Amino acid sequence: MKWSIIKNDFIRNKTIHLALFLFMMFSTCLAVLSVITAVQTFTSISTLYEIAQPPHFLQMHKGEIDQEEIRSFMKKNPLVTYSQIATMIDIYGENLTVIGPNAHYDLSDCRLDIGLVKQNATKDLLLDSSHQKVTLGQGEIGIPVLLKEMYGIAIGEHIILTDNSVRKEFVVKEIILDSMMNSPMVSSTRILLSDKDFDELVGIVGEIEYLVEAYFSNTKQANDFKTAYEDASLAQNGQAITYAMIFTLSALTDIVMVLVLLLVSILLIIVSFICVKFSIMAALEEEVREIGTMKAIGLSFTDIRALYLTKYRVLALVGVGVGYVVALLCSNVITKHISSTFGYIQTSALTGVLSLAVSVLVFLLITYYCKKILKKIRKLTVVDALVSGKGFDKDTKSIKDGLHTAKKLSVNSLMATREVLHAYKNWIVVFSVVLIAVMMIMVPVNLLYTFEAPEFITYMGSSLEDILIEVENGEQLEPNYTKVKQILENDSSIKNYYEYRTTRVKTTNSKHVPMNLDIDSGDMAGNGLQYLSGKAPEGQHELALSFLNADELEKGVGDTVELMFHATKQEFVISGIYQDVTSGGLTAKSKRQFPFLAAKKYSFSVNLKDSAVIVGKAVEWAAIFGAGVTVDPMEAFINQTLGGVTKQLRTMVFAIALLGASLAMLITVLFMKLRLAKDLSEITILKAIGFSKRDIHMQYMIKIGLVSLSGILAGVVLTNFLGEKIVNAALGIAGLGIKQVHLITNLAMEYLICPIVLMALVLLVTALVVRTIENYTIVSIIKE
Repeated sequence: MKWSIIKNDFIRNKTIHLALFLFMMFSTCLAVLSVITAVQTFTSISTLYEIAQPPHFLQMHKGEIDQEEIRSFMKKNPLVTYSQIATMIDIYGENLTVIGPNAHYDLSDCRLDIGLVKQNATKDLLLDSSHQKVTLGQGEIGIPVLLKEMYGIAIGEHIILTDNSVRKEFVVKEIILDSMMNSPMVSSTRILLSDKDFDELVGIVGEIEYLVEAYFSNTKQANDFKTAYEDASLAQNGQAITYAMIFTLSALTDIVMVLVLLLVSILLIIVSFICVKFSIMAALEEEVREIGTMKAIGLSFTDIRALYLTKYRVLALVGVGVGYVVALLCSNVITKHISSTFGYIQTSALTGVLSLAVSVLVFLLITYYCKKILKKIRKLTVVDALVSGKGFDKDTKSIKDGLHTAKKLSVNSLMATREVLHAYKNWIVVFSVVLIAVMMIMVPVNLLYTFEAPEFITYMGSSLEDILIEVENGEQLEPNYTKVKQILENDSSIKNYYEYRTTRVKTTNSKHVPMNLDIDSGDMAGNGLQYLSGKAPEGQHELALSFLNADELEKGVGDTVELMFHATKQEFVISGIYQDVTSGGLTAKSKRQFPFLAAKKYSFSVNLKDSAVIVGKAVEWAAIFGAGVTVDPMEAFINQTLGGVTKQLRTMVFAIALLGASLAMLITVLFMKLRLAKDLSEITILKAIGFSKRDIHMQYMIKIGLVSLSGILAGVVLTNFLGEKIVNAALGIAGLGIKQVHLITNLAMEYLICPIVLMALVLLVTALVVRTIENYTIVSIIKE
């Protein structure tokens, strides 16, 4: 009898049950996809790293190098288990021309540092998509995935290298996976050549750069080794990178995708719960007399609840099961970026177990929630159900709002407004979905605008100026500094400029282990940055620390840190803690010049009188200064550091906006079908007393419009209130040196474009669904 009742109910209320099924399916699907993406991301990276074996510590160095001295240091250091020195030929993008079947272009617009390398013997290997070590023949070349994604370079195309009167043509044999330089934030990429081709070109084209690589038994020893390496005054004319930084930058894009999928699935599960409650209560209200009759003839609460609970268990089981299968079928599309970046691997058993566990968890949550709602049956009495007609709604107070006296409101507007105001809980689904859609769209959009804004430079350890000039470490450091200084002093187009000198000072961390601080010194050092707490240094014994350095030292504003230089110790007061993503996020600022310490780098922040000539002036200076000096407009500097992230974020924002709008439309359609099915008798009664189809149509449009408008307004408010907190929590987890970002809001997008588009889409699908009331008649309601 139970199964017969359930079967007949499914047939009788197909629309309601289809809507619930789709909610359960979508929420399960997204939850499973988030788990699959997370597991595949870390499994793929771990598999790639296990085979490719990227270094635990990398020091890049341009210029002459004493390899024997470095090898001797490595052998004597007890932390090092293996080390190697790799050679790389640095070239510019304009030196490479790609010839394809339908394209002919060079890579002059590539801001990544491009290096030509040959395959290493056993560690830091460049692999193919199957995680096999790539071996090339003469005339063949391996292009990294990073350049393939940027330019669409394909296997079989030709690459022509021209430099220093040398012209050499290669054919693309393989798209390679680089475990160490696979993120635009690393700012470098490697192209693989055969050993013979590399040996022919080394010393003839480009500039030589060395990669000093060290391995340890524990990757956490990298920071301790880094300090020892720097103290030994070995080759360090370039960026130093640790294993943890490599892993974080590699996984960042996919981790963000996991967080987005997980957030959306949680929001969708919440919406599913709201819809489940709405449908259960609608069914109970419609069948209140039947429930009262069952209680009157002696059926217990447990028996009555079981009739309803079994139906929803079956529905949840089917919905969760189908969602699980759909997630498995769609997983390849979602994890495509992971496979292309880190190589394809078979779905692991862990992926299957965790995704199944998530599906079971969603099923149990839905079942538990259904049981909780069905407890209302216990409180229903036979008198309420069969005599008084109160049913489950015990609120019988009369409505006194004064709206009935409003002479300027039409009858349709009056009826629609009164229902929304006094039965708002019946429309909470649309309100919630629109609110969620606004937040889903606007939080990523605001983050994208923030990353692309010039003001973001203040989160990167630099103040906001027009042009950034950096004099790189090396034998020509001081002559290049002098040259830059003279040109800036004599250039009449300059409004003002600020000079900074980077030196290295010793201190000890919270565990009393020696560590080095790279301090940028200058009259304006620390000014114009984004401080988490405190302010820029002012006196000669004040110091501002980057967030990651303050965390390593376990120091806060007002604390003192002891700096050691020239065999003396001096205490500096921490004036502020700022945010920085450059140099691994490990920097410091001080007004003190430290004149007796050797400079590691010089930098200049330049403001021009005419902002229209920024790009032209940067190109002019770059040609004059030559090698060893980089000149970037601030906007280009931001793009070089975060360009890859913003590109991925821009694609993701578009996808999220499409998903949010589609979600709002889909759930509005499903909700309206539920609503119209529940309101069948009311609609036919309105028709019987003289309301036209147009009147009823207008009433539903006004109801949805009011609810959607309130959802949009609430979404905008919550975006402004919670958006920064959500973004800052995610950035804190990423560990990039940025803990707190003040989102830059696009007013037109947040207050006009997004609300208008969402409102229009919701009203459009509502209008389409409401057309079905044309089929509602007195005869149909009697048959029901």
